[in-house]
Amino acid sequence: MAKNNITYLTKHYYFAALFIVLVTFTSCDDDDPENNIPSSDFDRVTMLQRAAESLIIPNFEELQASVNTLSSAATDFSANPNEVELDNLRDAWTESVIDHQHCSAFGFGPADLLLGEYATVLGAYPIDEEQVEANIINPDFILANTFDKDVRGFYTVEYLIFGSGLTDSEIISGFDQERVDYLLLIIAELKESFDGIVNEWKTEYIEQFTTNNSISKGSPMQIFYNGFVKDYENIKNFKLELPAGLSAGESPDPSLVEAFYSGISAQLIAENWESSKNIYFGRTRNGEEIIGFDEYVASAEGGPTVVTETQTAIAVIDDDVSSLPSDPLSANITDQAVADLANSLQDNTANFKANILSLLGLEVSFNSGDGD
Repeated sequence: MAKNNITYLTKHYYFAALFIVLVTFTSCDDDDPENNIPSSDFDRVTMLQRAAESLIIPNFEELQASVNTLSSAATDFSANPNEVELDNLRDAWTESVIDHQHCSAFGFGPADLLLGEYATVLGAYPIDEEQVEANIINPDFILANTFDKDVRGFYTVEYLIFGSGLTDSEIISGFDQERVDYLLLIIAELKESFDGIVNEWKTEYIEQFTTNNSISKGSPMQIFYNGFVKDYENIKNFKLELPAGLSAGESPDPSLVEAFYSGISAQLIAENWESSKNIYFGRTRNGEEIIGFDEYVASAEGGPTVVTETQTAIAVIDDDVSSLPSDPLSANITDQAVADLANSLQDNTANFKANILSLLGLEVSFNSGDGD
């Protein structure tokens, strides 16, 4: 809205003009979330501070440490490729990809990489096997020069070390120098990325994230909320519905599950869901209580009822997660337990989205595609 310059107004019109400005200012701000929620004394800055210091940064530090362990294990394997070193490498990968589940909601700020939010780049799946194999034998391939997400990251490492229909001895014997080089290249990008994310969070971004009490577009609280709800919906949309063919017009495709080669898809879903609960309830991975969205919601008029309803829905999801088949999800993708979990996650979407939006004035800035 253009500013009115009273230098060009006569004294006769001054008060009339001032009245118009005030009315217009109020009208223009109607779309601002700050003006569409009941007044609240809730301390968003403290919530963000505790989330950053006790949840986000520690989770990224754990992921950084496990990726560094993965890097060391890959170096050991490349120097002496045998079954013992392969097992160690796989264990290190498993630990790192579990830690990834507890960071994937935080793809903003330092974790918003050149090609996008880190989880959509370094956590992309399914990978393009054919292109990975072509890259391996291409002497001119430069990872930094490609925009392809499905030839890098955690699940490309998984493909290389777990293989597709190969025995362990076949995997080991297939690691010629070109394959070793590609493995180390992919892991080096992981290491560099998470070293950088942790460093930037601790030295620069934490102050930016924790000193703004606003809920306007682009504010830390809006970004934090959107990361949380988007990551939650990814469990249903991509880890369950897409491979199970539960969306209209789709057929089951087991190859679309997360962690297809290692077979730990259900375990990763459980870890990802645990991360969602930690953000909502405000607690760390070791159980320390901080401040979550449940406390924020409870501070609003009508909020305690919503919190109770959400707790009931979460208990149903917990039961459905524990009922997933223990065998690889790709072999059981049409199991009723998969559909049950997708449904219970969908039923809770209103609690995590519509109710929070209406009570707190937060906004969803991504297209979830589920109509909610």
